[in-house]
Amino acid sequence: MRPAFLECTACSKRYEVRLINTCDCGGPLFARYEWTDLGTGQLAPRKDLWRYAPLLPLTDSEIQSRGEGGTPLHRLQVFGSGGRVAPIKVEGLYVKDEGRNPTGTFKARGMAVAVPMARALGATHLVAPTAGNAGAALALFAAVHRVRSIVLLAKAGSDEAAREALLHGAHLVRVDGDIAAAGRIATDLASTTETFNVATLREPYRVEGKKTILFEIWEALHGLPDWIVFPTGGGTGIVGMWKALHELRDLGWFEGPGPRFAVVQAAGCAPLVKAWKEGKETAAPWPEPRTEAAGLCVPSTIADRLVLKALRETRGAATAVSDDAMRVAAQNLAVFEGIATCLEGAATFAGFRRLYDDGVITKEDQVVLVNTGSPRGSDLPPLAAPTVRTADEARTQLGLTKRAS
Repeated sequence: MRPAFLECTACSKRYEVRLINTCDCGGPLFARYEWTDLGTGQLAPRKDLWRYAPLLPLTDSEIQSRGEGGTPLHRLQVFGSGGRVAPIKVEGLYVKDEGRNPTGTFKARGMAVAVPMARALGATHLVAPTAGNAGAALALFAAVHRVRSIVLLAKAGSDEAAREALLHGAHLVRVDGDIAAAGRIATDLASTTETFNVATLREPYRVEGKKTILFEIWEALHGLPDWIVFPTGGGTGIVGMWKALHELRDLGWFEGPGPRFAVVQAAGCAPLVKAWKEGKETAAPWPEPRTEAAGLCVPSTIADRLVLKALRETRGAATAVSDDAMRVAAQNLAVFEGIATCLEGAATFAGFRRLYDDGVITKEDQVVLVNTGSPRGSDLPPLAAPTVRTADEARTQLGLTKRAS
């Protein structure tokens, strides 16, 4: 259903539903609905994101799914159970695996809603600054909904995601600068041409797609966990889940204590963690950001005030981890649990361990880690495999002993 109005998250000014980026004051806009007697029985009988169509801004005729959403929630068997491999014990440890989305990341959720909504409101050209994954998702859904996509790829952005954007017909431009520089170009293009900017929280509807992550966790667990740990760059994941929590309560579908949100950032780019630890309400831009996790290389975000507010309201936490810790976490999850993560997703496991060691997360807690995507080429370990010509050579390389005849 269409929202009743748009509301500024900074000054509470209201706007009619139209093609618009942000409030006159510069604050992000949220879609606000007027649901009447809506019960859980009215959710759509399907297993993708569009199960929650009654809580989203599109009409049935505007929905064209490519399988976004409905991702699995895996309970970990080795980690969190107090075994010898990792002597950490919690009530339950889960991974929400967003790598199963189209284009392999949670970015598909946001673009699956933002692109058709922009088209429905009259947009024909869409632009997004990206480290790679958002651009690939924009290109896919722009192809589905027949609008032109322009992808501004930051200098250190993913080549693999860039190729995927080109595959879906995007007009891709490399920016000689970081994601902030790409964002400035996107803003300029939107203000001087007929191009609409769908950058993170620069329009109201990507967050609508992201909020469905919390809805799915709530249904899978028949409630909500004590903690949700999320890797955070631009911040739409945390902001979307925080919005969803309020909506569940407004609908009367959930009345218990909500989850505490934990933000995990890279040690080489942690503006939100720094602001959180200093008790500030906004985050200063991070100078000279450095991390191999491209999705976490976001030196500043329009969502800073909202993310920090969500952490305060939920009694949450924020921590930073090194790239080395991410790589070790990714390998451990793959080898011991059979879950392949991107570096950003692995950061949640590394961050969880740090929060557990610090006593923030305790053994009585149920914890969900959100893996935001599948590993791309740069995330995978280098290929190091010996070459053999015979079974004897294979046995030697593998350390195997022949059975006695």
